[in-house]
Amino acid sequence: MSENTLRCFIDLRRNDIEFPFVTTMLDVEKQSMQNKVSRLLTEQSDRWIMYSLANLDEDMRMTLEDTELVDKDLLQYKDSAIFIKEDRSALICVNMEDHILIRVKARYGEEKIGIRDAKDIALMLSDGTAFAKDDRIGWLTAKPQYAGTGLQVTYLLHLPMLTMMQQIKANAAKINTAHRFLLRSFIDLDDKNAAALYYFKNLFTAYSDSDKLLLAIHEISKEITTKEDNLRQKILRFTSRSIYSDQIYRAYGILKYARRLTQTEFLAFWSKIRLGANAGLLPIKTNLVDSLLGLTTKTMLIEKSDGVHDDHAIHFNRADTVREALNGGI
Repeated sequence: MSENTLRCFIDLRRNDIEFPFVTTMLDVEKQSMQNKVSRLLTEQSDRWIMYSLANLDEDMRMTLEDTELVDKDLLQYKDSAIFIKEDRSALICVNMEDHILIRVKARYGEEKIGIRDAKDIALMLSDGTAFAKDDRIGWLTAKPQYAGTGLQVTYLLHLPMLTMMQQIKANAAKINTAHRFLLRSFIDLDDKNAAALYYFKNLFTAYSDSDKLLLAIHEISKEITTKEDNLRQKILRFTSRSIYSDQIYRAYGILKYARRLTQTEFLAFWSKIRLGANAGLLPIKTNLVDSLLGLTTKTMLIEKSDGVHDDHAIHFNRADTVREALNGGI
């Protein structure tokens, strides 16, 4: 599983018992909730940075989009606020679907630590008052599907073989049909998802405890990644001449020497060399390939252009950054 998993984060949803759900809150109540969270965070030793989604300029939006914990769903709530921990290990969303959405980074295999960290933040934000809870259902949320534990585990999976063999849609349809889990494209650049990156998460949270939730999501994720691993072994390891192996070597050569790369081009080649690294075909480590995603965020590339927002310069800076990483800084 670790070879196919790039990231993992934990979501925890809670609603203050003293306020109605967000959809029926008055503006003054929303502001009161935001003020409460802001006050409590300023009292902590860790620094949290607030972003008001109604007042985002281009640079602030870019900063959020380049944060690993922020996905496109969070940015659609224009009347909400996001507080991001300075080390970017956690964030708190206020007044989205629920009063509070806590999201923390976690390592695969150490999700329990992430759950504990999220619950610690929730305890701090409760400020001595109770969150809405039903003795039979559990924690109450705006959407009934999240009621219960209020916990959601999300993995960012790299599934290149399932994508190239055109098996991803059938597997996603099977998983999504029961509405208990969701497998969906991570990047909406095009229908083909050249990066072969997918979010996998649980949609149903009404388990009796977090251990049973983790057991359930691990079972389904293992099914997906086992299919990916079997295809990789069958097609790459036991086939000396393969068009897929050729694509991997071509991608590696291009990324090592290209002088200009668009984001779509980079992600397509990046996916191929990550597959090659995992299969042992290329003389590079998977963690080096993974680091390229962080090194080529738009924020980082604009910094190399002295803050100039120019796509032409960004494409050249992206190629420079990748080439330096793959050639040992040369």
